[in-house]
Amino acid sequence: MGECNSVSSLEEKIEALIRRHLSLRPEMRATDAYKLLYQGVLGVRHLLNDDARRWLESEAEGLNLEDPHRDPLVEEISVDGSFVRVNLRPYLRRGLNLDRLFAAMKESSRTGNGREEEFARVWNAFLVLVRLESLAFDWEEVEAVDGEAEQKEYPPRHHSEAYRAAYSPSYRVVSKEVLKRRFKPDEIHVNNDKN
Repeated sequence: MGECNSVSSLEEKIEALIRRHLSLRPEMRATDAYKLLYQGVLGVRHLLNDDARRWLESEAEGLNLEDPHRDPLVEEISVDGSFVRVNLRPYLRRGLNLDRLFAAMKESSRTGNGREEEFARVWNAFLVLVRLESLAFDWEEVEAVDGEAEQKEYPPRHHSEAYRAAYSPSYRVVSKEVLKRRFKPDEIHVNNDKN
């Protein structure tokens, strides 16, 4: 009985998280939901390779800081509140240093990342919500993402073309606790509640 309640609770949290992101970005597709949930469980470790620092600098240099889409500085991306996205445009508009963000990313990669089994549980709860029509995603698209995910043992994914075209996403995933330790509240306010 306790397991049933936790699954229901998990589904409620996933639905609330996805709805929050859909309200900001209605062009979100199944692959974008997958990416959101993946990052929310597994964090940043899959992104930190030898080129990660160079990619961060290159991406930051190429950003149009006057982009009309106004992302929040920090967005909740996990059902347990452990990971957030730090959107680069508002980060850079505040004059914050990329070295500090990269240090937070590195520290985040060493702490608190979840496991693939945990992600599979979260993803399967998302599938239930879509099947029950609690979340309106194209089922064929969801099935295609799911089939590829299972076949490849839940790999990271890129955002959909529709999402990239509409929102030009530019962010980095960081542990909320690491962010709170590395930045003062007047630089980046990260509360304990959902952002």
